[in-house]
Amino acid sequence: MNKYIIILGASRYGAEAAFQCGLKPIIVADRYSSIDKEIAQLAEVVFYVRDIAEKTEVFCTVEKIMSLYQTVELVVSFTELGLETAAYISERLQLPTNSLETVVNTRNKELMRQILRKDPELRLDVVSGKVSVLPKQFPYSRPAIIKPVDGFGSKEVDYISNQQEWEKWLKRNQDHPHEWILEPYIKGPEYSVETVSWRGTHFILGITEKQTTGKPHFIETGHIVPARLEQQKVKRIEQVVMKVLHLLNVQYGPGHIEIKWDVEEDRPVVIEMHTRPGGDFIPYLHQLASGFNQYELGILSYMNQMPPDVKPIYKKASLVKFFMFPEGMLRQISLDTEVNREYIRDWAIYYQVGDHIKKTVDSYTRSGHVIVCSSTVEECQRLCDNFVDQLKYQIVHE
Repeated sequence: MNKYIIILGASRYGAEAAFQCGLKPIIVADRYSSIDKEIAQLAEVVFYVRDIAEKTEVFCTVEKIMSLYQTVELVVSFTELGLETAAYISERLQLPTNSLETVVNTRNKELMRQILRKDPELRLDVVSGKVSVLPKQFPYSRPAIIKPVDGFGSKEVDYISNQQEWEKWLKRNQDHPHEWILEPYIKGPEYSVETVSWRGTHFILGITEKQTTGKPHFIETGHIVPARLEQQKVKRIEQVVMKVLHLLNVQYGPGHIEIKWDVEEDRPVVIEMHTRPGGDFIPYLHQLASGFNQYELGILSYMNQMPPDVKPIYKKASLVKFFMFPEGMLRQISLDTEVNREYIRDWAIYYQVGDHIKKTVDSYTRSGHVIVCSSTVEECQRLCDNFVDQLKYQIVHE
């Protein structure tokens, strides 16, 4: 008998993992989503809704699906905007899930901070609310970061260093409807920890070393696996992550926890937590390096089929580098050498000749990427640099 999984959001990696786990994926996607060829080939069927974040509308669609396909095992989402809806529907249908409360608490950065405040090691003094209720006086003696309470993808992240900059930010955003969170800027390198949870037991799949543009917007420019960290720091990061997963009551599925190593206090600080895989090809990088597929393990956790020993052993290294072209019209682009697919696992430019290249302001306005896998991080970096040297393009300022 066929078994089905409903996936909210057009996730190719999620659909592939479902298929590998013996489930036929049924995709529920936003009306204006583009369904690529790979998803279309894997999906049993695609249903369209106005917005996957609209819980009531999506629930009605899921009820319709379940009347047509009686053996639906799971309702999940691997995309940020579908997480709450998937938890809401799964709770109503009594399917395995993280609670809606847990998902809301991880998506809302202020709620997350309130819960982490219970542990002194995880506490961070923050200020939050709409612009109208934020303090007129800059509340810190050190620089700070401000971002939307429910933001993702480096969107609308700003670095504020003093009262003058704070006043400018308040004036610039006075009519903005968002709720914001202002928190102290942590000086130091950035990492993310990729996890899978099963019935409240947590498995760490690895640590990702993150590269960003730095202040003021901290747009992610690349990721490296495995992270180059001393074992003592690895243990301290893992201990903090376990505390976070426990306090937020994560029970199932993939997790992505963003960490900074505070060089001033010599300790790991939790920045954000998500009950989904990381973006930017991070799960794929870990799969290349250790063989673990976070999407597959996440689905297996809901099915109570987790393998007994999930501990990464890195046989290779991998990285992704993102391109950020200057603004203008792309006149030409070419690669001066044949791509060696053994090492260059994927590359793409998100524009075609004749397109206007937008200014890079967040993760969604970058220009392209290259993914490299080889024996060591250093070798990956060398191969990546060679690839970039061979990539020729001409951009004309309009």
